[in-house]
Amino acid sequence: MWFYIALSAALVSGILVVLNKKILSRVDPIILFWIMIVISTIFMAYFALKDGIPDLGQMFFIGVICSVIFYTFSRIMQFRAIKDAPISQIYPLIVLSPIFTMTLAFLPPLSERPSMMALAGSLVSLIGVYTINVSAAREGIFEPFKILFKNKSALLMLVSVITIGFVSVFDKIAINGTTPKNIIFTLFFENMVIIIGLLPYLFVRRKDVISQVSINKWALLGLGILFALSNILGFISIGDGSVSIVSALFRTQVFFALLFSFIFFKDKPKLETIIGSLILILGVVLVKFGL
Repeated sequence: MWFYIALSAALVSGILVVLNKKILSRVDPIILFWIMIVISTIFMAYFALKDGIPDLGQMFFIGVICSVIFYTFSRIMQFRAIKDAPISQIYPLIVLSPIFTMTLAFLPPLSERPSMMALAGSLVSLIGVYTINVSAAREGIFEPFKILFKNKSALLMLVSVITIGFVSVFDKIAINGTTPKNIIFTLFFENMVIIIGLLPYLFVRRKDVISQVSINKWALLGLGILFALSNILGFISIGDGSVSIVSALFRTQVFFALLFSFIFFKDKPKLETIIGSLILILGVVLVKFGL
């Protein structure tokens, strides 16, 4: 069941990417992130607390702190990237994150062991990244990789991809640190830490926060609900399945993001982007079946 839940989370996430792109022209990335967290936390509070607070071990707090730091940084970098660039040019990079998830999951305490097929899948994903920018190869064989560091939006997206790749591992560690295991409470607790942690920044920007929220309140409410749904589905699949496989399934969101970006923004991807994205997904599939 968690396999299909993870795919559902990917679908909702793909829709969110396009809607976020639309509203980021009117809302600051950090304000958008904080409001989405607040709204989603309100909707999940009952489900998180209805069974009481579980026993929390040391690994719970380690997992929560690391997840919050990496997740907040990654989300803000992603918002800034998609705000300034067409989704089709940079968002396919998101499917690289399972490589970093798999690497960290290999280490204790999760100690998940990838097979040769999974490692081959990682290599195929890198080929996909190369293909996305293959038109730059005429300037040098390594230019398709170098272009990621020359383009500000692509670089921000790459940084986001690397950091988000570690988040699922820390989430799994935090979930395993609850007794009895409580997936939604872990998500709720992490959200509360983010909400409180960003308050000093928002206090300094309070006038902007009030005006931006009041003007876009209904759009932000809808985004918050979708964000809550995406996170709940994602956490359920992480809690019940292999974190490496779930992370790979999440990355199928790139198809939905490209599809809805084309529908709503007429953002038609280049042929090399389509081919590169397909190769990236093939790499993810190999990782999935190799674990």
